[in-house]
Amino acid sequence: MSIANDGNMSAAGIIGIASNVRTGTNPPFTYNDFTTMYPQFGPDANGKTVIPQEIVQMYIDLANACILEARWNAYWKVAMGWFIAHFLTLYAQGTADPNSGAAGVLKAGESRGLITSKSVGDVSVSRDYSFLANDLDGWAAWKLTTFGQQLATIGKIVGKGGMYVY
Repeated sequence: MSIANDGNMSAAGIIGIASNVRTGTNPPFTYNDFTTMYPQFGPDANGKTVIPQEIVQMYIDLANACILEARWNAYWKVAMGWFIAHFLTLYAQGTADPNSGAAGVLKAGESRGLITSKSVGDVSVSRDYSFLANDLDGWAAWKLTTFGQQLATIGKIVGKGGMYVY
């Protein structure tokens, strides 16, 4: 049914549709939902996890606050998975052995950048950080993982459309 044919549509209803603002609540999304999609973040055969379940749950809660089913519709579950996997990957990159001291913590927290060249004799690695610095107004950190890249790619499509705020 179009708005033009709906004689019962109020002005507020028309403005609400035109706003392209989505509201609502998400259905439950659990740790088991996530680890079914991405078993590499769940327990191994011995019940050990790379990332503690409490940390995974923290990012599930964050995703639930940021990824709205009313916006993503059928893509909602996959978007939740991409979001959580992206942040868990960044989390894993930033972890350090508690016994590594300040140097280990600082090394774990460094930006990675893109490796642009490698050498073997006398070991040399060059990294390019410009894609991050030049894109802080764009997708920035979402480019650092394949999960973030997928989320940003589909997010551009899902978020298309005008928005009117009355």
